[in-house]
Amino acid sequence: MIKIVLIVLSVVLFSGCVATTTPPMNEFRVNSNLSFSALSESQCNKKSLKVAQAFSANSLKSLKMKYAYGQNKQFVYSQSQWALSPNQAITSEIINLLKDLELFSSVQIAKSKSRNNMLLEISIDKFMQHFSADGSSSYVNVEISFTLLDNASKKIFATKTFKQRSDVEILSADGGVEALNTALRTVLLGSSIWFEDICR
Repeated sequence: MIKIVLIVLSVVLFSGCVATTTPPMNEFRVNSNLSFSALSESQCNKKSLKVAQAFSANSLKSLKMKYAYGQNKQFVYSQSQWALSPNQAITSEIINLLKDLELFSSVQIAKSKSRNNMLLEISIDKFMQHFSADGSSSYVNVEISFTLLDNASKKIFATKTFKQRSDVEILSADGGVEALNTALRTVLLGSSIWFEDICR
């Protein structure tokens, strides 16, 4: 009986030790925290738009949070990850932006089977936190390109690239995410003005 008690206690104690050796994973979201008012007049309001899933490096299609260190090194935050991949999250942010602006008669996602007059292609060229070689400073780069096409002819109607570099105040994953979201907000604000100019 004593042996059984000792075995049970050993299992419980060992299980407790194992459970505490793996820290919980911190999850972060790409979120611009933007909302837009509809444009009063739009020459695009009789055209429907489909937003293609964004093109990007495979690293931006993953939940892993990567950062650059110095000129040539990249690492992954071991205890932090994205709740939704940057590719998916940024594509959703752009779709919500266009729906808020109400420039087009409808805005459809890539998987929609409906026919649309226009097609928007997105390329997420940069979305990463960078550290200096000595680790004393950090910044983020966000660069997104937009190409608006006629869906039938595939003729390019308009194209534009938006870039933003922002400093990171807190040298951590938290600080990097905050700076990335701030930079993304600036890029999306610029793109909203561009879309409005196209449809005026």
